[in-house]
Amino acid sequence: MSVRMSGFASGRRALLRGLGAALIAATVAACTTTPPAPVYPDIRFTSVNPLPIRALRVDIASDYRPTFSPPNVEHLMPVSPERMARQWALDRLQPLRSGAAIARFTILDAHVIETKLATKDGIKGAFTDQPAERYDAVLRVRISLDDPSRSYHGEVETAVQRSMTVQEGASLNDRERVWYELTQKLALDFDAAMTSNLRAYLPDALAN
Repeated sequence: MSVRMSGFASGRRALLRGLGAALIAATVAACTTTPPAPVYPDIRFTSVNPLPIRALRVDIASDYRPTFSPPNVEHLMPVSPERMARQWALDRLQPLRSGAAIARFTILDAHVIETKLATKDGIKGAFTDQPAERYDAVLRVRISLDDPSRSYHGEVETAVQRSMTVQEGASLNDRERVWYELTQKLALDFDAAMTSNLRAYLPDALAN
């Protein structure tokens, strides 16, 4: 006696073809998955010695009010200039915790503006890696010292700015990497400028 299995064989072949197609589709999807967003650490200033301040304490505050809307983008950045500035004050300003003087660190401005740049069209533009957006960052901070025991008030203001561009077709991860680098460069500028200004224009605040 013979048994015909042609229907079963055909069905099995169809099933295998279906599984093969599904496996290929899954492999392609895995290859095109967006890579995970990197995690960016806070920008710290612990690699340099802190600045000893002749004060009972250092009050840290911000008068800057972000708009949370275009063209401002600081609220989208991995580490905003405002957050970096607060960390600078925590890492760099070391109050002696004696006497009656109060030091104040106030962030006056910490915005980052996005500007769309003109790009070339046509064949020349298609084969040219062009910058598409420019980001302009500004940080302005005031440090003041008030000592009621000798009726003293002194203050110094420091402002720095930096700009960077993002290339046409940049991914979100690429854009965030540029934003983080922008804040890093702004941090280096601010650290050098504020340290110099403190020593030059507010020497009474420093213990050395």
